[in-house]
Amino acid sequence: MIYTFVHINNSMEYKTMLRLQKCLYFKINLFVLWCFVTGFFLFMKFDKLSHLTKYLSATVFLLLSGIEIVRLYLGRYGNLSCRVPELAVFLMLTILMQMPLVSFFLFHPYLLSTPTELTLHAMFWMTTIIEIVYGFRALKQASSLAKSIYLSTTQNHDLSAM
Repeated sequence: MIYTFVHINNSMEYKTMLRLQKCLYFKINLFVLWCFVTGFFLFMKFDKLSHLTKYLSATVFLLLSGIEIVRLYLGRYGNLSCRVPELAVFLMLTILMQMPLVSFFLFHPYLLSTPTELTLHAMFWMTTIIEIVYGFRALKQASSLAKSIYLSTTQNHDLSAM
């Protein structure tokens, strides 16, 4: 694994996972492109879709856009500051919310998706899977660092109390 070292007060250092950071950077750029392309194609074919598919696709698009902004922020902040709660929420949002919503756009047969949309949804889906793998590794590393910091402060506190 590749890490970037960040120093805290010259006494403690933690490592950010560089691969997760690169993946999140790519995903931010892909998300902007995905929003424009999906929004454009959704607008163009909105009259051709059935009523249920219209409302589902509009709702999923809005939910996915909102969740993605929050998720990417939490992933970057949690990885850069090595914070366990933010990384855990990032992973939970990714697995429980993001994957089903992206899968709806990728695998729904009645959306009349063009090859451009399918390619973009597949890229979005694959980068989400990669984020899950790297996010899990970053969460394990951040939790072990938080545990070691906690244990070192409790040991120092116990020694100073004697």
